[in-house]
Amino acid sequence: MLRTTRSQFSDRIAHTTARRCVGRAGALLAGLSLALGLVAAPTAALAEEDERVGENTTLVTVVASDANLRFRVPTVIPFVAASDGTLTGPSPEATKIENLSAFGLKVTNVKVSSENGWSHSSDVNGADNSIDWLLGPKGSMVRASTAAAETGTAITDPLWNMTYYSDDSSTDDILLETAGNVGRVTQDISSPVHIGTVTFTVAPGAHAAVRNGAPVDGDLS
Repeated sequence: MLRTTRSQFSDRIAHTTARRCVGRAGALLAGLSLALGLVAAPTAALAEEDERVGENTTLVTVVASDANLRFRVPTVIPFVAASDGTLTGPSPEATKIENLSAFGLKVTNVKVSSENGWSHSSDVNGADNSIDWLLGPKGSMVRASTAAAETGTAITDPLWNMTYYSDDSSTDDILLETAGNVGRVTQDISSPVHIGTVTFTVAPGAHAAVRNGAPVDGDLS
């Protein structure tokens, strides 16, 4: 009976030991599989890098935000009318658009609106209180009667470009020339009268092509 018990006890020990060995072997195999998996990934990555030939490049770009454009336009453009209706405006240096941004800007549109019963027309004798005038950099002036259209006048001439803000005002400013005529005035203009408003649309960048059909400086014909 004792032998049987011992035999059974020995068998149990052997069986338990065998089960523990199988358990440990399974854990060891799982551990090796995990370790091999961890080692395999870096090895494959290194092999891929070793197979590359030449150089790789990454593009770097910068773009200006329309939200942070800084520029200055004239607050008023005062004309003085002679007895024959000829208008004399301020000096270009006194009437200019200034770029205050760290990058180039361009004027893309000029729009003129009429005020207080005045009309912008190329024929100043066609109706009472008609006015015809030009505004813009020398060589690319915009006619107010054309800019009075609903969409204004689109600008593509590089003379409306401004380089980045610097100490050289000849490149980062647009000096605005002016000229004009007035006719059949019925209003009292013994003191300044508000006859219109100019809206300049400004965007980052520069015009590349010269706009065709720009009026000659001072040409109101």
